[in-house]
Amino acid sequence: METTPTRTPSLAVGVALAAALVAVFLSILALGRALASGTVTVSEGGAGGGAPVPVSLTEFAIAPSTISVAEGGSLSVTNDGAAEHNLAVRDEDLTTPDLASGGTASLSVTSLSAGTYELLCTIPGHEAAGMVGTLVVGGEGTTSDPGSVGEELTGAARAEWLRANYEASVSAFPAETEGLGNQWYDGELQPDGTKLFELTLDEIDWEVAPGQFVHAVGYNGQVPGPALRMDVGDTVTIRIHNELDDQATTLHPHGVFMHPFEVDGVGYVSHDPTLPGEVYEVTFTTKEPSVGMYHGHDNGVEQVVNGAFGAWIVGSMPLPPEADNVVDERIMILNDAGNIGLTLNGKSFPATEPYVLKKGEQMVMHYYNEGLTPHPMHLHNNAQLVIAKDGYPLAQPYFVDTINVAPGERYTVVIFAEVPGVWVYHCHILTHVEKSDGSVFGMFTALIVEDSGDPELDADTGRDAGEGRNGTPSGDDAGESDDSSST
Repeated sequence: METTPTRTPSLAVGVALAAALVAVFLSILALGRALASGTVTVSEGGAGGGAPVPVSLTEFAIAPSTISVAEGGSLSVTNDGAAEHNLAVRDEDLTTPDLASGGTASLSVTSLSAGTYELLCTIPGHEAAGMVGTLVVGGEGTTSDPGSVGEELTGAARAEWLRANYEASVSAFPAETEGLGNQWYDGELQPDGTKLFELTLDEIDWEVAPGQFVHAVGYNGQVPGPALRMDVGDTVTIRIHNELDDQATTLHPHGVFMHPFEVDGVGYVSHDPTLPGEVYEVTFTTKEPSVGMYHGHDNGVEQVVNGAFGAWIVGSMPLPPEADNVVDERIMILNDAGNIGLTLNGKSFPATEPYVLKKGEQMVMHYYNEGLTPHPMHLHNNAQLVIAKDGYPLAQPYFVDTINVAPGERYTVVIFAEVPGVWVYHCHILTHVEKSDGSVFGMFTALIVEDSGDPELDADTGRDAGEGRNGTPSGDDAGESDDSSST
């Protein structure tokens, strides 16, 4: 499939975002001054059998967010949410069991000396969703925490606090971060005609969101790793350098059809794992079009969830007649686990990448779920035509505005840029995109549809995806039918 470079947002969009940032900064500054004098008082557990400090876990918060406890004290932790949660002290061997809804546990902190510690829930994705806090050991029971003041506000003051947090987070989009994953990799053509794809697996520091660096595992310094692209009938060599400190690895071609058994990448089944410092290499010929992925099949709970995954595409999916103006082909890899957390292509909003099309243009999007939970991906007001599932073309493509992608699944859709605007594009599990303070994070981006520059096309308010999408006429003829509602 022919592709074109991704466009960047227009100058007008950039100016608008910059102006919004200035306005939001001023409003946040004013709000911060109003809140700065507030304090939050919490219970203090006494040493030697004093009353434990109560802590509540919910979706997705630790309350209170700053907890003060005497040396030798303890915490009484209750899961007041619907999902499973736990409470841990970062970098300390202190954690509760995973608690079901309504569950309780005591967490002794007698091993901690006076000081300040970080609290978190270690359930995958929950830290990124906002389940973090501060533990002050040896504190006096009162601590200044303007952020917590917002949780205590009511009425108009709380509404303004939530609004300001939301506006600040949205106005920061798109934010620049270090590193860019999921870049197309066509291999290196060798003298004998073989295409060499060389991947180095190593521990890396990865900037998930502005200023938020996490310990990740990546191929070629990227999360996700390079997107391998090849044609049917190519003879390819896959060469893996294992530079991990203390883990063996393999490479599984998940969904790459008709690969030989010895390529399957399952340790001690199809071949031996590749130990640290070793190089694995295999050569084979691709047989069928595939929308596959690659990841390890050894210690995936450490490697895969923390970034060691990537797309692997062989050939292309056939396009239906409606897809007559495809100008781009993209990949969106979903994750929700490990240190990477709730991300699109290894980035959390506002560092996620916007997609830019002109009205009437179309884009092929391949969704991949490398996480641990399903994600219903919803695009506002512009159609998605599902054309393939796991690399198998559909005999009857169908239109959606939301497509639910389970772990390990891939869906291929054609996105139709139909209505100019900045259209929100996100996972519809709301706790994957919003925090309890009103701010936006995680699996959230935008499709920017610009005017085409063609006056006749821009004036057309009908459907570019074709008539009969819901079995009725579209455009100017739609009014002639009582059943003209759109999908």
